[in-house]
Order: sequence, then C-alpha cells, then structure tokens
Amino acid sequence: MIEKKTTFGNRVRCYNLERTICDFLRSRNRCDEEMVISAVKNYAVYKEKNLNLLADYAKHLRVEKVLRRYMEVLL
Repeated sequence: MIEKKTTFGNRVRCYNLERTICDFLRSRNRCDEEMVISAVKNYAVYKEKNLNLLADYAKHLRVEKVLRRYMEVLL
C-alpha cells in the first residue's frame, strides 16, 4: 500500500503499479483482454518500473507464468 494525493489534495491509500499489474493478470478472465494488454504494455515502457518487485508479487499471487508470457513479448 502506498499513499497518493488526489487532485483535490486528499491523501488516499492505494496499491503500487506492480501490485496492480498482478491484480490485472489474476482477473484477466473477467476483464477485457485489450485492457490487460494495454496495462502491461504501459508498465513495460514506464521508466520507474521495478521488475524485481513485480516478480515477487507475481510469485506470491501465483501469476508468474502468465506474467512471463506477457513480458517476454514486450521486453
């Protein structure tokens, strides 16, 4: 969990990008496939990505194989 400021200046708690990507991959059957692909593509070009943290989350959330399949194509 991290804290971010909204446009109105309120602080809210939310998940970081790596956790959000893993959540997308976990629920990929309930989401539009294009949305999942778009999220992973945008993360792949993100300058501040943390691939080690992403791999840790994927391991804990049991989406390692799916993540690897998407990331092999993009990186």
